[in-house]
Amino acid sequence: MLTFLCAMSTQPLLADQSDPVQKTGDDPQVEVDHVSGIGGAAQLAGPNGVTEELGLDERDRDSFDGVDLFEPWFNWKQEQEDKHGLSFGLKAWFLLQTASESIDESDDAAGGIYRIQGSWTAFTGDSGQVGRVEWRVEKRSGLGGMLAPADLSGEIGVAALNTAFGYSGSFATDLSVLNWTQGFSDHKVGFAVGRLATDVYMDSFVFSTFSRGYLNRSFLFNPTLGSTGVGALGIVVKGFLTDSIWLGGHTYDGNAVSGSFDLDTFRQHEWLKGLEIGWAPSFARRPTDRIQFLYWSKDERAEAGVSSGKGWVVTASYQTGEKVLSFFRVGRSNGGAGVPAERAASVGVEFSPRAGRALTVGLGWARPSEDTYGPGLRDEYVTELSYRFQLTKNFSLLPDVQIVFNPALNPTEDRVWVLGLRASLAL
Repeated sequence: MLTFLCAMSTQPLLADQSDPVQKTGDDPQVEVDHVSGIGGAAQLAGPNGVTEELGLDERDRDSFDGVDLFEPWFNWKQEQEDKHGLSFGLKAWFLLQTASESIDESDDAAGGIYRIQGSWTAFTGDSGQVGRVEWRVEKRSGLGGMLAPADLSGEIGVAALNTAFGYSGSFATDLSVLNWTQGFSDHKVGFAVGRLATDVYMDSFVFSTFSRGYLNRSFLFNPTLGSTGVGALGIVVKGFLTDSIWLGGHTYDGNAVSGSFDLDTFRQHEWLKGLEIGWAPSFARRPTDRIQFLYWSKDERAEAGVSSGKGWVVTASYQTGEKVLSFFRVGRSNGGAGVPAERAASVGVEFSPRAGRALTVGLGWARPSEDTYGPGLRDEYVTELSYRFQLTKNFSLLPDVQIVFNPALNPTEDRVWVLGLRASLAL
């Protein structure tokens, strides 16, 4: 596949952005003020990737006070980038949630995601080749002995539409990302190989990040899509075939466990695989204006007793003007491979009146997998509303409200409210 992509490619690699871009005429003009200069590097990953997240965290966002207490720190990091090609940073999300109802009266949760991460550009070539090492040390846990937010969904009886996707209580400190990312032919095609996070590459789009306005899985990672542990050994290849069409291929260890590394799982030769194709009206508009299709399959996990699975997902997003960003997602699976849902769809919109402010609303639906949860369960629905704002240039808050209708594992309840408050710190 790599040779084929190199021969056919005519455009640079994928490079997702987290904030909406400003459109002028037919194409957007990406106006980015970075405290350091790493945000413009083309790459394979979505906005939750190491290099992209570093660039977005260092973007100069508006805040209430306008004060940047960490300016000397970012200036020093910029010097390391300029002199040595070394970029690094610290990121933390803290989430508090409470639910209106629960099965066992455990209706409060608190937890965090903590990352120390970096990238080192080992070389650049005259014709656009670039080689980079990316790494991430990560931990996810509950706070103060409380239930982790991702586990709250089980307490309220939610099957497919996890109300705090990613905020796990069993993710021990781990070198969750360590890969070599290589670009060829003026960034026209590239690959990443090593320990990878599948959500960074598979069906990734502008909202595939913990830093925007959504907490529910319906909007972050399609519940019909097969997955494996964060830090799975694997390889991903992507590149453009025409001015607007890209193709990608994925292979990952299907037995990887988040927060742990065991080479024996790789030797079992049970894989998560995917093939994607995407279209955008132009390369400049591709970060926000796109439609993409991914077909995936996952082998049976014999020792774990999990059946094989397959399915497809479609994601589309579009930016209107400078302030409105909308999306639509749909997916279908055979219910195998431990996926939460056989069918799912979601739609959402974000309104950004100014940099660092965003009102977000989303609607989602999922049909829980009979293979995973058993037959006879109700379809689940969710609506989510949040508002993200910067208190300082490095610290933001996000109040969040979710209503889950028909929690499939709690048949006595027709709806459950989940209120949340998320804080985000970037250094």
